[in-house]
Amino acid sequence: MKQMDRRLLILMRLRQETAVRAADLAEVCECSVRTIYRDIDALCQSGVPVAAMPGEGYRLVEGYHLPPIAFTAEEAVQLLLGSDVALGLGTASQRDATVAAAAKVEAALDAETRREVDVLRQRIRIGGWRRQPPSEWLPLLQQGVLHERLLRLRYHAFSSEELSERVVEPHHLLYYENDWHLIAFCRLREGMRDFRAGRIRSAELLDERFERRADADRLEREAGPGQTVRVWIEAASVPWAKESPAFGLRTIEDTEGGAVFVYDCRDLRHLLPWVLGWGASARVLSPPDVVERMRSETAALAMSYDQS
Repeated sequence: MKQMDRRLLILMRLRQETAVRAADLAEVCECSVRTIYRDIDALCQSGVPVAAMPGEGYRLVEGYHLPPIAFTAEEAVQLLLGSDVALGLGTASQRDATVAAAAKVEAALDAETRREVDVLRQRIRIGGWRRQPPSEWLPLLQQGVLHERLLRLRYHAFSSEELSERVVEPHHLLYYENDWHLIAFCRLREGMRDFRAGRIRSAELLDERFERRADADRLEREAGPGQTVRVWIEAASVPWAKESPAFGLRTIEDTEGGAVFVYDCRDLRHLLPWVLGWGASARVLSPPDVVERMRSETAALAMSYDQS
């Protein structure tokens, strides 16, 4: 990161209401703590009133205001592209907020930068054809995560044909695999679980609050990863398999005639369709029970064609 960019980022962080530690600034700026000390000293010498709070960190002296920030064309385009992504992921109120935020960015641009941004936005776009509408329960999930309140869910798990009722402690919301996922402690299963928002059939925000679990990350790791499955892909198909791997990919090991894709697999029904999709170009190597499962699946598939 360039020196001026780093110092501007430090200024932005120092605008926060709470003090910021030098070690945290160094992590954000990807530099040493000593470099942060030098940058803060340089800011002070340039007239920026930075207050050192013993045992807490640094912050700007109350009442000091930074001048308006000018965006470069590249910075503005990145922010606006981000807003295009956010439009397809949030709730109705969040989409309104996204539109308003994008308008503020555009209003801060001078005429020349605006023209450049307009050209770039016409030529650089975010496609939305793969997005599915956000879950109708997303606002409640967000409220639960934000205010640390219990949620009662009726959920259709991938591994079950029936709905189950769960009371959960919502910790995080993550977006992957074209959907939001609620990472929560399930009181029924007594462990951290991943609830795909699209499989939630109803949600209720309860009045009861919960204390966030300090060991939530450890519990989530202990809930998985399930079993390790090794899948060989022939060389001609490896580039395309790398473009669209199945969920749970850990590593790819190059080998003679192809590559071995190593997966952490909690449920084979997530992985087997991906393997079958490559036809004879793919072969499960281990563990033995998954090899046997694939043998049964392919035999049943061949039989279905014999009977047609």
